[in-house]
Amino acid sequence: MQSKKIDPKLAAKDIRAGMDHAALMRKYNLSIRGLIMMFHKLVAKGVLLESEAAQRIPSEDTPLHIRNQFTGEILFSSPAQTVKELVETAVKRGADLSEADLAGANLFELQAREANFSEALLFRAQLQGADLTGTILFRAELAQSYLSRAKLTKADLSEANLTEADLTAADFRETVMVRANLDKANLFETDLRKSDLKDARFLEANLEKANLENADLAGAELEGANLAGAGLAGANLAEANWKSAKNVPVERE
Repeated sequence: MQSKKIDPKLAAKDIRAGMDHAALMRKYNLSIRGLIMMFHKLVAKGVLLESEAAQRIPSEDTPLHIRNQFTGEILFSSPAQTVKELVETAVKRGADLSEADLAGANLFELQAREANFSEALLFRAQLQGADLTGTILFRAELAQSYLSRAKLTKADLSEANLTEADLTAADFRETVMVRANLDKANLFETDLRKSDLKDARFLEANLEKANLENADLAGAELEGANLAGAGLAGANLAEANWKSAKNVPVERE
């Protein structure tokens, strides 16, 4: 796992502020071993006292927490080497991760089929190649997240916020995305066949070469969207605002 460049003073400030171990791992993209090493380096640099480190430094067996983003309540707790492993363990054990705070988490290739992430905070989360088949992401916060090549077949993303998200070549077949916000999202070569996109927003989104065949786009907002090479055969565009979309395929003009 490649860690982010760490500002020692900021990291020490976060520790003193009481940021828990999983939150530190998410913020600095660290494994539990990397987090332990960070504590030692902060002491060596003199920005964190040994007494402060002794009170907070974890071991590899220290339970990590997934918390509710609104209340701070612990939703799931278990030792894990990475945040991804923590989340996968929670899913395997049937934990309800509604409203979970996973902002910025490195969840590359996460396996979380049919999990419940309703209203979860996944802002800027790294979910490239993740398997989220059948997952509930109702009203989830996924702005600026990375979902390229992710599998979301038959998932529920109703009213989810995906503004500026990278959905390149992701699989959204038969996915429910009613009233989802995809403004300025990148959906290059994204598979949206038979998806329910009623009243969804795609303002200035990139839908180049996206497959929207037999998708329900009734009432969708497509103003400024790039539809170059998009497949729209059988798509329902009733009452959709797509007249000002760019590069609309000839058969739909």
